[in-house]
Amino acid sequence: MKKLFSLFLIGILALGVVASGCISGGEEKTGINILYTYTGSFGDPAKGKQAAQAQLQQGAWVIYQVAGGTGLGVFEAVGDYLDANDKKMGPPFAIGVDSAQDWIKPGVIIASMMKRVDVGVYNAVKQAEENQFQGGVVELGLKEGGVKLSTIEDVKAMFDSLPADVKEKKLKDLGFESEDELIQFLEQTRNQVPDWIWDAVDDLQNQIINGQIIVPKATSKDQIELLRKADEWKTMEDYAKNWSANEPKPETYFNESLNSRQNTKKIAIVYDVGGRGDLSFNDMAYLGAEKAAKEFGLQLDELQSNSENDYLPNLRSLAKSGEYDIIIAVGFMMTNAVKQVATEYPNQRFVIIDGYDPEMPHNVQMVLFKENEGSTLAGALAALIALNDNKDTIGIVLGMEIPVLYKFEGGYRFGAYWALDYYKNHKQ
Repeated sequence: MKKLFSLFLIGILALGVVASGCISGGEEKTGINILYTYTGSFGDPAKGKQAAQAQLQQGAWVIYQVAGGTGLGVFEAVGDYLDANDKKMGPPFAIGVDSAQDWIKPGVIIASMMKRVDVGVYNAVKQAEENQFQGGVVELGLKEGGVKLSTIEDVKAMFDSLPADVKEKKLKDLGFESEDELIQFLEQTRNQVPDWIWDAVDDLQNQIINGQIIVPKATSKDQIELLRKADEWKTMEDYAKNWSANEPKPETYFNESLNSRQNTKKIAIVYDVGGRGDLSFNDMAYLGAEKAAKEFGLQLDELQSNSENDYLPNLRSLAKSGEYDIIIAVGFMMTNAVKQVATEYPNQRFVIIDGYDPEMPHNVQMVLFKENEGSTLAGALAALIALNDNKDTIGIVLGMEIPVLYKFEGGYRFGAYWALDYYKNHKQ
């Protein structure tokens, strides 16, 4: 049963605070407190701002936003805090999510945990165009390039994908005369974090990719509660090993008839509510589709969903036409609609981003992401920044309390406690 955390005025301490885990070191105690708030929303920046303000008041030095449009309010809250203290850049910092959001609030966002929706979309389109399409589940993690922390190059790519007039307006709104000036400021922001922290996060990433560290994937209330109670990353890793041993492996299906059709060199994408310009999932999906369209010489048709009621008619109209090599559905909210339309049109290939149903027809590829792995890097970065500044508190602001967000929260916790151990052994 879903449980949505209520948001109250700043300073009310019931905003999802987890007690710190402490490790003794000499005469001092080094610990990390992780504040967490589920706002119950993905589209209300005011709620995100209120949640972040409460966490800042409780000492959060870095806040990771995992709340879609609601999370934009987190950036506002941190920005207001910096302004009030006459600072042009953090710390404190925010960490963005899904796309390279660093440029949205320069000086505030130290990095973003990118879900490479563009990679998932591109790969699915490539399979379709080469008649190697596979239905079933495709899961992308650090090793597959499906999640990562943003780099300056990622930020440039995201910003450059905006139309010229939009870029010009954004630069003006942000107070920069050129894109080069913006990028230089973002580089200066990153330089506020010592190189050894970035190197430590890179080391953690490599250990995960090489299988030396197993990140927990909490997808239930019971599992996230276990991680909330744990105070060592090794304990969390033990949970991860037990859970993964009992978890069914993703399956894919190759259908000969789906891959013997004559391609039309036309693809279509159905955006979720928010559409292009959401600086998140929809924009990332467009990047992947655009890349594939250019590489394979495709016509890309786009349909906007203004509400959930548009999912079925949008998908059905595209599938009914029979004109498209593959239809791309963006976001888990379209899962039921994709399942229904894919059943009606078994010869049409579909890919859905972040949607999963164990009974999904095999003409649908479900692209999922190991958000727990990417969030582990975010947690390590956040905790090391805080510890390096003699702070002991970080935060995370999330949307609805649903299984996929447990993956974010659990990974963030795991990374923070890994960082605590790293700091104790290398820097304390």
